[in-house]
Parts: sequence; structure tokens; C-alpha cells
Amino acid sequence: MGTGIGTSVEQWVRRRRWLVDGVFAAAVAVLTLPISAGVILDSSWPRALRVVTVAALAIGHAAVAVRRTAPRAAFGVAGAVMLLLVALPGVEAGGVGPFAPVLVPSVVIFPIALYSVAAWRPRRVARLALALSGAGAALVVARLWGADYLTLTEPGLTDPADPVRSWPLFLVLAVLATVLAPWALGRYRRLRRSYLLELEERARREAEDRRENARRAARDERVRIAREMHDVVAHSLSVMVTQAEGGRLMARKDPAAAVPVLETVARAGQEAMGDMRQLLRALDDHDAAPADAAQPGLDDLAELIDRVRQAGPAVRVTERGERRRLGAAGELAAYRVVQEALTNVLKHAGPEAEASVCLDWQPDALRLTVRNGPGRGPVLAAPGGRGLPGLTERLALLGGTLTAAANGDGGFRVDAVLPARAAGA
Repeated sequence: MGTGIGTSVEQWVRRRRWLVDGVFAAAVAVLTLPISAGVILDSSWPRALRVVTVAALAIGHAAVAVRRTAPRAAFGVAGAVMLLLVALPGVEAGGVGPFAPVLVPSVVIFPIALYSVAAWRPRRVARLALALSGAGAALVVARLWGADYLTLTEPGLTDPADPVRSWPLFLVLAVLATVLAPWALGRYRRLRRSYLLELEERARREAEDRRENARRAARDERVRIAREMHDVVAHSLSVMVTQAEGGRLMARKDPAAAVPVLETVARAGQEAMGDMRQLLRALDDHDAAPADAAQPGLDDLAELIDRVRQAGPAVRVTERGERRRLGAAGELAAYRVVQEALTNVLKHAGPEAEASVCLDWQPDALRLTVRNGPGRGPVLAAPGGRGLPGLTERLALLGGTLTAAANGDGGFRVDAVLPARAAGA
């Protein structure tokens, strides 16, 4: 919860950077500028020098307001103000003095600017700012080295044998801390910000990947459902349409002859409805598992070919070689290839067509060929159909291939290769 609140606050500050930095600069100026300006204005310097110095301090405080939008500019202004204070003569104020103007409270703008340039600029710029700050720190130490302010204000409290009370040692440590501490904090701030931005970007990419995976899964599911719907329904509908047209013609001559045809139509419709119910159960996550829905295989080819023969086309079946294991998915694919090819014969070549189905078992694969005779119409579906393209994808997933092309004798054929499983696999 704490991390979430911190992130929300940081985002709020990021969106209102000008407002936040302006308020911060105003707060720093209210706390330090009146004291610094009072010390300068009460000094014995020439009036013009006092006015210029106070104006420079005011500009330095104003630069704090742009410390994140223009950190290099803010650092440059703060550095220039510090050089001016180092170069000015001593100030006498409040009965203490003379002391260097570089000790006025407004010098706090420099570590603020150094922190900002370290936090908001690249490593090269930050290192350059550190080097310049180190050079400036050396000038400050040189400017203050000869003054023992503790002795001036309270004589007798210093002990030459006690190094902790030595003004030069305190001076060096204080100046180094004023430079190194804000720079290190700024670099830590930049590293932390980079880490958070990387986390945000990673979260954004992961969310986009999840959305893309969901879209791809939905698209693949729609394709799979469409393919299954086509495979289940198209064959039965083709048989029903062909039988219905033949029955209509026969009923004109002999109404009694149409009865067997209507029985075939009814049986094909019932089979289609049963297949549809099985498909819906397989697609319903809250119903039976897909494995519970029986899928046709090579043992069901005889029944399929009988139905096609009843619709009119003469189908010749040839099987060579010893049967191999194809697995449930392989047998279903082989069944769908024969079903789709014979359905296309029925639709495009008509009930008078002739077709042949050849199952050629080889040691490592089943070569399946379905063709129709010359001049009898194509086995191929119409352009844009779902059947053969869907079967091509199905076989590709199993490591097989499917091709459909015209014969040299004017007929058409579908050739499929399905890899066989090794014994025990």
C-alpha cells in the first residue's frame, strides 16, 4: 500500500511540476533570502554592490523554480552566484565579522541545484557538474581557510590539541558534505526513477502482451470453431441438398420412389444435429470436456463413404500397406480430408460423379489421395472457402501436408500426407 501511495504522489507531482517547483522555490526564498539580503544590505559595501548582490541572490532563488525543467541552467546560475559570493569582500553584521558572504543562508540554492542536475541529467552531465562543484569547493575552502570563527566569537573555547574543534578540519568536511551528499542523493534519485520507469514500461508491455495474447486466442478460437462447424455441418448439408433435389425430380414421376430419398435426408439431418451437439459440448467450458465428445476416425470412413454413395457419386476405396498409428488427432484429420474432398465432389461434380479414395500406408506416414474422374468437375472448393485451407492448417500442426490441384486428365485430386507415430509413442 505504501508503494502505491508513493507512486500516486510521484505521478501527481510529475503532472504539476511547475507548481510544485515554484512553491518549493518560494519556500526556500522565504526562509533564507530575507536573512541573506539583510546581512548584505547592512554591510559597509558600496550601495551598488549591495544591490547587485541581493539581485543575484534573488535570481539564484528564482532558478530553483526551474531546477527540473532546466536543471543545467539552474545549476549554472547557482554556480555563478556562489562564485560571486566567494569573490566578494568580508561582511560585518550583528557584531560578528568580518566573515565571507559565502556563509549566508541563501547558499543552500547550490546543493539544491547540484542535486537537481544529478537527478535529472545523464551521467556525463552529472559527472561534469560534480567536477565543477569540486573545483568550486576548493575555492570555498581556500577563501575560508584562514578564518577561525569559533575563536572570534568565543575566545578560549578552542583547544589546539583537539582536532575535532579545529576549524580547517570542520571546514573541509562541511564543504565536501555539501557537494558529495546532494550529488549522491541526486544520482540515487535518478537510478530509482529509471528503475520505476522500467517497471512501468515492463508492466505496460506485459499488459499489451496479455491483450494481444487474448486477441490472438480469441481469433484462433473463432477460426477453430468455424473450421469445426464447417467440417461437421458441410458434408451433411451437401448430402441433404443433393438428395432433396434428386427426390424432387423423382417425386414428379413416382411419389413412392421419393420416400427412401427423404429417409436419407432425415438421417443426414439427424446426424448433423448429433454432430452439432457434440461440438457444442466440446466448446462449452462448463459442460463435458472435449475428450468426452467422440471424434470420428479411420474406422468411420466406411460409414462416411456409404453416405456419399447413397447421395449418388460412385466412390472406389483402395487401401495398401499395413496400418500405422496416427493418434486421435491424426485419424480425425484423415477423416476430415476424405470428408471435405468427397463433399466437394458432391457439390461441384454432382451425383453422377466418380471418385476414388486411396490410403497408402508407408513405414513413417499415411499418404491419402482423393480424386474424381476426368470431366466430372473439381474436387476443389470455390475460392474463399474454408474447407481445404482449414485442413491445410490442421495437417501442418500435425507435421503433415495437403495439396489440391488439377490432374492432367481433366480431373482434380487432393493429396495429404500424415506422419505416423512410432510404436510405443
